[in-house]
Amino acid sequence: MKTTKLLSTLVVLFSINVVSFAQDAILHGGHGHPQPGDDVGPKLHVNPRWRECSFQLDPGLTQGSWREFTKEAGLVVSFRPLTDAKPNGVHNFEISILQWSTAIDESKDAWNDTFVHPDSSHWLVGGPRLPIMGLTSRMGITEKLDLAVYVTKSPGANYGFYGAQAQYNLIDNNEKNFSTSARGSFVSMYGPEDVKLTVYTADLVLSKALVLHDKWLVLSPYVLLSSYMSASKEKSDVVSLKDERIFGVQTSAGVVAKIAMASLAFEYNHATVNTISMKVGAKF
Repeated sequence: MKTTKLLSTLVVLFSINVVSFAQDAILHGGHGHPQPGDDVGPKLHVNPRWRECSFQLDPGLTQGSWREFTKEAGLVVSFRPLTDAKPNGVHNFEISILQWSTAIDESKDAWNDTFVHPDSSHWLVGGPRLPIMGLTSRMGITEKLDLAVYVTKSPGANYGFYGAQAQYNLIDNNEKNFSTSARGSFVSMYGPEDVKLTVYTADLVLSKALVLHDKWLVLSPYVLLSSYMSASKEKSDVVSLKDERIFGVQTSAGVVAKIAMASLAFEYNHATVNTISMKVGAKF
């Protein structure tokens, strides 16, 4: 009984942290400013057309910086559903709010020369991490196949992202509560007039379910190995850059807490730029 109460408390605290994390992204993401005394940094490119930082290429953008942007942006927007390897179940449906937060250096030309800002002190992040919040839904199509979709839009800016993913279960051992699945996904950017970006990923995910209460609480730690291709194309009149295709790998570890109909998840991604992700969802 004491163990159940402790786990219940931990789940509630986790939920509060996820919601607080998401609220902070909404209220402060894209409104950051350098800290007092931080006089070193690039000159921001200003365009008051949008209320928030938006994509618009600067004439000073070089091929090297464009390539670096393609690599890092691909890691920023890769589809992370924060799910374990176990199939969702035929016609079972889940809808969730996702929050990804990636460590980038916004002072680099790769980011400074691809964005414009409402004023000269309105930084893209103003801190160590770029937050992206989105909505995702997932449905079990067969006993082994799940399909998921994802969409987000940066309020007041000129860009958003949409994507889809298919997950196919390879192993589902109910006796040992062990599962393995393969995934394929894409995410594309919409909105900007002069930038096109699409990211493709292929994942292998392994998970083990820990049944803490047979009626309402299961924890599922998971690990995954992912390969990706980030593809960019510029359509600007102010630069003439070659299309970029960047291939890479990334690894992640996370845990899903299934509490009755609710689902909470946390994931850490290790790559050139690291991402911390959280999820709050409900399953029907």
